[in-house]
Amino acid sequence: MTYLRQAAIAVFASMLSLSAHASELPPLLEVALQKGEAADQIRWAFTSSFENNNASLTFRFEPRGEEGLFTLIAPESLNQDGEAVYARLTDEDDPDSDLTHEQARAVIGEQSVEIVAESEDSITYAVRPNPWDDIPADQAAFMSHMMAELTVSKSLEQVSQLRLYNHEPFHARVVARIDRFEQVMTFAPEPVTGLPLMISLRQEVEGRALFQRILQIREETYRDFRPVQLVDGGEVSCAASTCIQEFLNAQ
Repeated sequence: MTYLRQAAIAVFASMLSLSAHASELPPLLEVALQKGEAADQIRWAFTSSFENNNASLTFRFEPRGEEGLFTLIAPESLNQDGEAVYARLTDEDDPDSDLTHEQARAVIGEQSVEIVAESEDSITYAVRPNPWDDIPADQAAFMSHMMAELTVSKSLEQVSQLRLYNHEPFHARVVARIDRFEQVMTFAPEPVTGLPLMISLRQEVEGRALFQRILQIREETYRDFRPVQLVDGGEVSCAASTCIQEFLNAQ
């Protein structure tokens, strides 16, 4: 992944237990976060399409134990930019984990969330990203300029959107000034389990680098999910939602 994608994904990159939570959250948000944490207990196969200013490609990921198999679907051959993008995508240690928002609790930490929008269908909570141990210095500096919003569906009791955006212009590197950064991740219930998985990501970055105006747009979509195995290595033995849900309920 590119530097900015790595830094943004790092917001959701701290492992916390389901049974030990640092702060008391609104009940709706608490239930929604637990569903994301449950989804992360399953290894997922998926198909993804990626497009940015320079490349467009589609690939399939199939977990194989702790490893995974990537298959390029389209185009049949990649240009130099496409090869670089595909190399970064396939270098992910745990790509199906990026489909979940299991680590969103780390964003909140011990802070109180603020309700910034509410409708009949959803509530949006906002919080400044919480610093945590072991985050690389460059990512910590990046996150210090961010705000995070979590939108929760009232009927589904699930996170439907995560939005990360800067609250002020900043310098990502000495030669790069970021005027606007926004990353929006959309989630929907996976048909077999009903658990929330990311179906799209859109990232926009505006600023200046080496005295040139930059506008970078990145879009990703995810589909054709299939639960393959449990994270601890136990194979999912049926396609019905009940067998997977029984396992998750027993945790």
